[in-house]
Amino acid sequence: MKSIIAAVILIFPSSAFAQVVSVNVFQPVPGRAQLTAEYFQEAKVILQAAGARVTMSVDLKGTYRFATSFDNWEAYGRFAQSLPTNQSWGALLNKVAGNPSANQTDNLLLFQNAVATNPMTGPGTVTQVTVWEPTTTGTMAQLVEGAMGAKPIHERAGASVSVFTGGGRMYYLMRFENFAAWGKNRDTPNPEFLAYFQSLGTGGAIIVNQITSVAF
Repeated sequence: MKSIIAAVILIFPSSAFAQVVSVNVFQPVPGRAQLTAEYFQEAKVILQAAGARVTMSVDLKGTYRFATSFDNWEAYGRFAQSLPTNQSWGALLNKVAGNPSANQTDNLLLFQNAVATNPMTGPGTVTQVTVWEPTTTGTMAQLVEGAMGAKPIHERAGASVSVFTGGGRMYYLMRFENFAAWGKNRDTPNPEFLAYFQSLGTGGAIIVNQITSVAF
């Protein structure tokens, strides 16, 4: 495998049972980050009541992410179908439209291929996500297979690992209890993973991005 930028760190729902995840990415306008966070908190209450599990995060560059997760596609479909008639949700959307705080820059709809064996939850949790994309010589199946081999190695080193796919990419999530634990993991050599990574070869996939986010 070959990297072109260094890895993406996003925050995703922590439930071990979540299989479908929708991640909405927002960039606050200058001076409106706190208002964005307040809108997120209001949205969380409404959408959890509508059946979603919600995780919110902000990365070191000030980009906010709002993620909803569901047990399966049917649950996601029921949730999406209910929103147009959800009066509380409609009222919040009107409120935000009248006093906007951020611009939406992306939306990701992902499927969970592997759940973490040691889930970590709560505010302050840091998640490092490496985003992989197959090259013309590789396939998504190969990417996922490689991730499944790496998962127990990183879990033995103390991370909580999940694997998602969507939009032609694979998202490899390593979650840590806090920034100190995340930093320690990055500082500590992992010979077992290095040997495994080298055994996969140099073709078939590239890493496309990296960010660091913390849940709030």
